[in-house]
Amino acid sequence: MNASWNHGSRILTRKFGRSTWTVFQHQRCCGYGSHQRPVNASQRYLFSSDATNSDSKESAEQAQIGNSRSVASTRKQRRLSQHNPPRESWEELRKLMGEPLQKPAGALLGPDIYHSDDDDDDDDGGNKNRNSSYIPEVSLYVGEGRIKKRILVLCTGGTLTMAPDPNQGGALAPVEGAISKYMSSMEELNSPDLPFEYQLHEYYPFRDSSDLGPADWATLAQDIKANYLHFDGFVVLTGTDTMAYVATALSFMLENLGKPVVFTGSQIPLCEPYNDARRNLIMAMIFASRDSINEVSIFFHDRLLRANRATKVNTHRLLAFDSPNLDPLATIGITIDENEHLILPPPKGALRVHTRMDTRLLTIRLVPGFDDGMIRQMIEANAEKQRLRALVLQLYGTGNIPSVKESFIQLLADAVDNDILVVASTQCFTGSVMMGHYATGRALEAAGVVSASDMTLEAIACKCAYLFGRLDLNTKEIGELMSVSLRGETTSPELLSPPPLSSAYQRAMKKKTKYF
Repeated sequence: MNASWNHGSRILTRKFGRSTWTVFQHQRCCGYGSHQRPVNASQRYLFSSDATNSDSKESAEQAQIGNSRSVASTRKQRRLSQHNPPRESWEELRKLMGEPLQKPAGALLGPDIYHSDDDDDDDDGGNKNRNSSYIPEVSLYVGEGRIKKRILVLCTGGTLTMAPDPNQGGALAPVEGAISKYMSSMEELNSPDLPFEYQLHEYYPFRDSSDLGPADWATLAQDIKANYLHFDGFVVLTGTDTMAYVATALSFMLENLGKPVVFTGSQIPLCEPYNDARRNLIMAMIFASRDSINEVSIFFHDRLLRANRATKVNTHRLLAFDSPNLDPLATIGITIDENEHLILPPPKGALRVHTRMDTRLLTIRLVPGFDDGMIRQMIEANAEKQRLRALVLQLYGTGNIPSVKESFIQLLADAVDNDILVVASTQCFTGSVMMGHYATGRALEAAGVVSASDMTLEAIACKCAYLFGRLDLNTKEIGELMSVSLRGETTSPELLSPPPLSSAYQRAMKKKTKYF
């Protein structure tokens, strides 16, 4: 058995009574799930062996394990020296993210016993030694022995929480305590037949969603981790303006998520006689209590959307969010209809939380007749300080630019040479970038520009921030990962629809099948 685990693995052993538990820990991989190639996350496999073996055999095993430990220790030190950036990088990124505007909730039902050695929210870059249980024992239901799901509702503010504020002459404003008052008076949430019980936490102070940035997103991720073993699902109430961004960011921050995290809000406050807040809140809590869709999602109006596929499409209608290139995970009517073929497979590892987000990126939407001189000045100025990490270009159609602007293509090639990730996205609401379909797209591809495929702008920005925030990948590796589905945010190239006006031969070559 030991010979089959010789590819960057290490063997650890612990003795409990008469049984010996051996932990095989594989190479670090990037957390794609079992169907993707390993890059940078950890998997652990536990095997139990009976301790009734002979003493000679056990001593031989212990000697072999001791040798493996020394080899694993050497490999770990080599890996840390190669992949861990200097402390200045951590400090620079921490200053960039800033301080959160809201106080964290922390563990609400007990001590924070969920620790992962691979979490990256430590002061020393994730290398802090902690005494952590591999499978902690948590008493979920004490006393009555009721079999009800437990939901944690985290409220950051937003339109849903607004009420007449006497301090502002009765104008609608987020009011602390209003959501708790309304929820306690809702008959639906007080029914004994409700399949779940909930606990509400209001962050202080309430902030507009446009004020909340990566530091506050990290607070949400840490609070979910702190309460992960005490609750069966999570609901996050926030403003709709940046809901797609924060929900998408959390989909990348929460790796190996095995419980539902549902974002919701409203277009009309809960205090109004006619509102959409009531249904959105109740249905978000119902989806958070279900076991079928364990990922970060957004519920709004009548549909549940994958968070990193959603975008805000309307400011006045109740259907404020939509998913351009992916059908809803579920829709509601008389019944709940789930698209089971779209649901992500269950995770194969323990929850890991990534809280570092490098947001040093710029998005430019091209218009006909644009002047590329300003872009050149920006890239040349960045060559000295190396502040810009990624440049996202919203191009025409399937990823086209004016063919007469050869200087602009050379400019993008120079940006790639200056270690800037250049990503091409489409200005269209639906569809994807197909850089190899037209000649201009091929020129961009030759210049080193990376395709964003069918990702939303929110997904592109948050994915870049997450990958650069890891600090263990170079720009070329990040560019290769942009076309890889990490959390279901993009469609694999072989599954995309063929380009328009393509021949049967071209379509067959794209699918790698016969065309006759």
